[in-house]
Amino acid sequence: MVRHDRRIRTREPTSALGARGVAKRVGAVSRHLPAFGDRLLDLGCGDGAYTVELARGYVRVDAVDVEPESLSEFGERIAGTELEHRVGVHKMSAESLAFEANSFDRVTAFEVLEHLEDLESGLAEVRRVLRPGGAFSLTTPNRWFPFETHGVLWGERRLSALTAPFLPWVRPLHDRMSDARAFSTQEMGRLLRAAGLRVRAISYIMPPFDRRPRPVQTVSDRLEDTPLRVFGMTMAVTAVKPGR
Repeated sequence: MVRHDRRIRTREPTSALGARGVAKRVGAVSRHLPAFGDRLLDLGCGDGAYTVELARGYVRVDAVDVEPESLSEFGERIAGTELEHRVGVHKMSAESLAFEANSFDRVTAFEVLEHLEDLESGLAEVRRVLRPGGAFSLTTPNRWFPFETHGVLWGERRLSALTAPFLPWVRPLHDRMSDARAFSTQEMGRLLRAAGLRVRAISYIMPPFDRRPRPVQTVSDRLEDTPLRVFGMTMAVTAVKPGR
């Protein structure tokens, strides 16, 4: 059983990540596998920024999170829209999903796995609720990005990532000075295979730089098509449940 030894910190509100950050992550998993089908489950939905982008391609969408405030924001986001009757918003942990087995065509988890207390249970639940042939798409921090994107813990203080460059590369220090995991693609592949899922596609996402000038964004985007992409901030992975 994989457990993180610090109190798990919830993900930042998704809207705080910026429109480019949301679009790049959704775009990455949509290129792995087109985003349409009967039922979608979004884990750790936050305020719904990712869910709303994906919902148009699915007949029914369920979204879960453990933070009531975020779920309330999500409800306000879709109130009075056509999504209100197609999207179910639930207070629920990813490690204990109250859905029947073989229910969903796709499960998504954007910047969520690094925060789960019991990662193995979470992945087992994903496999359980996926239909045979269904896909699990996720984004999560890439260990080879040289900065800890959640900041650096120094006692009770949280410092800028710039105070400890290359921290994710030194696992013992990273485990002590971060409250979120980071994964290499090899580690993520092993975890998914151990959960009974077959990796279909992996890609890397460079920093979106939402608040930087357009030339900086362009350079960052172009790096995703070079060998330097392996140092991207985020990895995007899609895996499939065998059986169809």
